[in-house]
Amino acid sequence: MQQLLGNLVVNAVKYGSQDTPVRVEVTGDVTHVRIEVKNSGTAIKHATLARIFDPLTRGPENESSPEGSLGLGLYIASEIAKAHHGVIEARSDETETSFSVSLPRESEP
Repeated sequence: MQQLLGNLVVNAVKYGSQDTPVRVEVTGDVTHVRIEVKNSGTAIKHATLARIFDPLTRGPENESSPEGSLGLGLYIASEIAKAHHGVIEARSDETETSFSVSLPRESEP
């Protein structure tokens, strides 16, 4: 779980607006825990958002950059969520990008 959260926060810091804070919110109910990592900045394009959890995927603005990541952080985060029987989702618009993870409180048998 530490790796999942770390990957989402690093991603938000790296790609979000440098003059606004990254927000991490944790909420829950009887059956699930929800973690959200939110940042402001340029919206992620719809085509990129549709494949953002695929391995070796980087946004078009970062594909030609020789420095930076390999495009595995969000893929690893999604695999960790799946391994814990959870779901990870991303949404992005002109005001905010948000990655949310919903995890069951108890593992399914």
